[in-house]
Amino acid sequence: MSELINEIREDIDTEWLSEYLGENYAEELEYTDYNIEILKIDIDDLKSESYESIEHIGYVENEDWDTLITLVSEKEVKAIQEEFKEDNERYRNEHECGSSPCDCNLNLYKAILYCNEEYVWSTTTYSFDS
Repeated sequence: MSELINEIREDIDTEWLSEYLGENYAEELEYTDYNIEILKIDIDDLKSESYESIEHIGYVENEDWDTLITLVSEKEVKAIQEEFKEDNERYRNEHECGSSPCDCNLNLYKAILYCNEEYVWSTTTYSFDS
């Protein structure tokens, strides 16, 4: 990751970015057949926190890593796979259900933002099937 993207990330309000990505992208995935949305933003818009110009790059169905690798690097795919694994474990551990370990059907939805093909930020939402 470049120092420039790191520096920008340190200067912007990542809580607001998380909220924006969640409300405008990740939460919307629940109403589609997809679990991941890859997004990109221009560096000037990122610096100025102008998120209205975020562009859609592609959608990915649950664990369709072959499609994901056509949108991001192999290194990014591995990082996303690890995030999904950690999220799956965390949300299952937090879920109050009648089984231990939780075997409920968990749906993860993730919006991932890139700038100049570098990871900037992501937001995850989730739901359990009843």
